[in-house]
Amino acid sequence: MKSETKVGLLFLGSVLVVVLFSYYLGVLSPFSDSHTLNIMYNYAGGIEEGSPVRVMGIKVGKVRKIDFDPGFKMPSGEEVKLRISISVEKKAWDSIRKDSKYFINLAGVIGEKFLEISPGSLEASALTPGETVRGEDPPRIDQLISQSYGLAGKFLEIMNKNEGSLTSTIAQIDKLITNINRTLVLVDRTSKNPDIARLIDNAVKMSDDLTYLTRNLRSKKAEDSYELVHKLLFRLEGLDGPAIKKFFQEEGVKARLF
Repeated sequence: MKSETKVGLLFLGSVLVVVLFSYYLGVLSPFSDSHTLNIMYNYAGGIEEGSPVRVMGIKVGKVRKIDFDPGFKMPSGEEVKLRISISVEKKAWDSIRKDSKYFINLAGVIGEKFLEISPGSLEASALTPGETVRGEDPPRIDQLISQSYGLAGKFLEIMNKNEGSLTSTIAQIDKLITNINRTLVLVDRTSKNPDIARLIDNAVKMSDDLTYLTRNLRSKKAEDSYELVHKLLFRLEGLDGPAIKKFFQEEGVKARLF
């Protein structure tokens, strides 16, 4: 075999190896069985090209491309500046709907980042390949840590400025709790005193007797009696003292009464 032929076969073999390796890595997909979806974020949380895409925890694709698009706006008018293009296998495409959510998660504590898609409901309409949707921005851990440090610093500053007041407040609370405990002890002792117990029992009996005596005050007969007394007092209202005295001092009235 000529040397030129050997070189040609070696070159073709190298090209074939490169193509197979690229296909294995997903760089080349001539027979791709997936759809493309664009997801917009304002913060990607460290996700990279090649990161896996999962639906319900199952890997169904990967991140193909990450682009900056400073002038992009969502239909709602929101400015979103980062586009992440992903591929999703056709077998999982139907589970992604208009109401699906797109999260950037972390596998384990220090694991790789991946893009998680929550399946949509059957009532929602399906997506069109190549459509652009809005993702859920992951929390900014650096900002949370910075805010935590700031909050801790303010708390320590307040503690240092009001150390005396805080100490006095704690002492007052301690005294209050001590007095409450003493009061509870006195109440417990009082409840066990036979004289106090008898007094409480008598009060209960008096209350029962008053209830018995006033039970009929709201009856129909009591209302009629009240009305009769009211009419009698109304009739006597126009009489003055001298007239009543003269009435009782007449001999005929005395005779009739006595």
